Amino acid sequence: MEKVSITSIDFIGIGGIGMSALARWALKKNIKVSGYDKTQSEITKSLENEGVNIRYNNQKNDVYLNDDTLVVYTPAISLKHPQILYAIHKKLQIVKRSELLGNIANKGICLAVAGTHGKTTTSCLLAWILSNSGMPVQAFFGGVSANFKSNYLHGTGEITIVEADEYDRSFLSLKPSAGVITSTDPDHLDYYKTKNELQNTFSEFAKKCGTCYTHSSIREIKGKNYGFGNKEFGAENIVSNGINQYFDLILNGIKYPRINAGMPGNHNIENAVAAATIANHVGVSAKKIIEGIETFKGVKRRFEIYITKTDLVYIDDYAHHPTALKKLINAIQTIYPSKEIAMVFQPHLYSRTRDFLGEFKEVLSEIDSLGILPIYPARENPIPGVDSETLVDLIPGSHLLSFSTAAHWISSKTDHIRVTAGAGDINSLVPEIISSLKKLEK
Repeated sequence: MEKVSITSIDFIGIGGIGMSALARWALKKNIKVSGYDKTQSEITKSLENEGVNIRYNNQKNDVYLNDDTLVVYTPAISLKHPQILYAIHKKLQIVKRSELLGNIANKGICLAVAGTHGKTTTSCLLAWILSNSGMPVQAFFGGVSANFKSNYLHGTGEITIVEADEYDRSFLSLKPSAGVITSTDPDHLDYYKTKNELQNTFSEFAKKCGTCYTHSSIREIKGKNYGFGNKEFGAENIVSNGINQYFDLILNGIKYPRINAGMPGNHNIENAVAAATIANHVGVSAKKIIEGIETFKGVKRRFEIYITKTDLVYIDDYAHHPTALKKLINAIQTIYPSKEIAMVFQPHLYSRTRDFLGEFKEVLSEIDSLGILPIYPARENPIPGVDSETLVDLIPGSHLLSFSTAAHWISSKTDHIRVTAGAGDINSLVPEIISSLKKLEK
């Protein structure tokens, strides 16, 4: 970035979870913040309450864009978008979100969490451990931390924790002192044309890290490993007791028995090991690491349990990739082995649905009662022949739902664990589903 001092930032796509975290950072720095997004959301409403001017149309209003305004855009926004074109016309400095994030994080000790799954939970837990231990840390999350009640943790900037996003190679803007890679499962094949191309990019990221720890399942990247069965940084002796899970944590080859995992699911135990490994790397004591894990409250929309009663359970989750869905289902089956599952699933992106059609069929066929919403397109235009009807046709017994019928449909599935899953706007159904389920108790 060219400018040393920034007095005004305009965020194009400010309603995104990563962009809104940067907006909150700017507000804390007393920088004037404005932005654009297509529609109002809970995120944009909260930003407006915090003092951000947000527009929801393509008005060319100089109230928002001064001559010294830095314009930051998300890769979900086309460079041909009217908001970008107007900034170009105004000859303003324009940068990607990743460039601003890298500029912030690289000034001190950058701790980066990469991987196609587990980034948000791991980074939120890592930030909680470091903050709880008194370290000078700021953090940018891809979700809302339940402990911090935000997607941004304000700090001095001596240590910055970031989610290292692999989409469009964003994480290559970072220069991490230490990093972790949780997984390299194929994803974003609308951008990466092959699995090897994606994995090669993860390898590039690993080389940019002073030290990089990788999940033990990742063979293509040489370095230090962590995971189940690892004798240096690992977990073993997992015991489940309802929604509570306990495990033995191994740090530097030393075993610490019967740790209460912060979140349900074996995948979240591995996320805890990843966070513990990086925390150990920067000098946090084992006592403080364990304390952080056991007091971790999780992340909004990551196995978020809204109702938990003997005969009524409702869970909402961000899972939208076949691997993440598999881990979600396994966690539910571990906690509730005798219960059937009713799920409303919202596919995310036409390209992801097309690229993993067979995998979606395999994993979603495990659901006892499945309802599927229309695809959430995000940044994409429709792809001919790719829609939710295709998935319904592939999965016997599944149903095509609309937003107007989904709450009633899932509420009618008595004696099931109710679940909503997806990365789009399916969470907007949560209040209606809760209200509908509570009526059943009366």
